[in-house]
Amino acid sequence: MVNIKDADEQQLAEMKAWFFKENVRILEARQELEEERRQFEQEKRETLSDMEHQRMIDELSKKQLEREQELFEKKLAILQNELRRLAEDKQQLEREKALLKERKARQQRQTESTAASARFFFRGVNNETALKKRYRDLIKIFHPDNMNGDTVSLQNINQEYDKLKNIYST
Repeated sequence: MVNIKDADEQQLAEMKAWFFKENVRILEARQELEEERRQFEQEKRETLSDMEHQRMIDELSKKQLEREQELFEKKLAILQNELRRLAEDKQQLEREKALLKERKARQQRQTESTAASARFFFRGVNNETALKKRYRDLIKIFHPDNMNGDTVSLQNINQEYDKLKNIYST
C-alpha cells in the first residue's frame, strides 16, 4: 500500500474513489443492518405481543377450565344426592309395595273366608221361604249396627242371597 504523502495525483484519485466506494458500501451495509435491526425489533414486538396474547388465552382457558371443573363437581354432587334420594325412594316404594301386597292378601283371605261363610250360612236352604227366613236371621246377626256386625260379611251375604233368590224364584 502506498503512503498518502508519497502518492501522486492518480494514486490519490484512485484512493479517493476507493474510499468513496468503501464509504458508500459501509453506508449501505449500515442501512441494511439498520433495516434488519428495525425488522428484528418489529418481529420482537410481534412475538412479544403474540406471547402476551397466548398467555392471556392460556389464563382465560385455565379460568374457564376451573369454572367448568367447579360446575362439574356441583353437577356431580347434585346427581349423587338425587341418586341417593332415588335409592331411598325405591326402598320406601318396595316397603310400601310389600305392605300393600300383605294387605291385599289379608283382604283376599278375609273375602274368601266371608264368601265361604256366606255359602255356609245358606247351606241346607232348598226353597224360597227358607231362603228369606235364613236371610232375615243373618241380617239381624251381621248388620253393621250390631256389636259384632261386619260390613264385608253382610255384603257377601247379600250377594249370595241375590244369587240364590234368582235361582229359587224361577
